[in-house]
Amino acid sequence: MSILVFSQTFGGAIFLAIAQLIFSHGLISGLHEFAPTINPEIVINAGATAVRSVVSAANLPIVLEAYMVGIDRVFYLSTGAAGALFLLSWGMGWKSIKKDKNIIAPATAPAVEPATTEKAV
Repeated sequence: MSILVFSQTFGGAIFLAIAQLIFSHGLISGLHEFAPTINPEIVINAGATAVRSVVSAANLPIVLEAYMVGIDRVFYLSTGAAGALFLLSWGMGWKSIKKDKNIIAPATAPAVEPATTEKAV
């Protein structure tokens, strides 16, 4: 069980870093393709919420298109990872962790045996 929790946590951390890298490179390549005059560093440092304040209204649709390139690539990563993990999950063993209802717990012996009375013959 602890290996499962570790794998989920570690896998999430690794894929988050990889997704950030893919998004940044997708955004940069999209900006170079669609808007070569806009500095990608300014857009990345501004962030998604402040991009409207650093880009002119005429260039905003172009920058948003570049954002979509980065987001699309992250979704490709997520879809590919989900598909690969689904296929890999079939290689894991199946083991039931349910308690067996047919097994009866052994009766506990009384701590003190009752005294027996014997008739003297």
